[in-house]
Amino acid sequence: MWRLLGRVVYIGYAKELIEYETRLFVQKELDILGSRNALPEDFREVIRMLDEHRFPVEDAVSSIVSIDEVPRAQADWSANPACFSKIMVRVA
Repeated sequence: MWRLLGRVVYIGYAKELIEYETRLFVQKELDILGSRNALPEDFREVIRMLDEHRFPVEDAVSSIVSIDEVPRAQADWSANPACFSKIMVRVA
């Protein structure tokens, strides 16, 4: 069973061109949003919440991957979309 009607939010700007297969966005009826209006303090607060375990990551995020693992995670998501709720990319 596929989970439908998700949302992908891009925060900030990529320094290089990003390409991806649009078929997945259409099939899953995903919304694509961009955001640039967060302040540095907003990000610090989110990081504090994660550090203090005030956000239920285990319930909201099905997979945490490094930036190098993103292609594999995207392939896994594409092959088994019902197995994922959110994929968090660890960049530090």
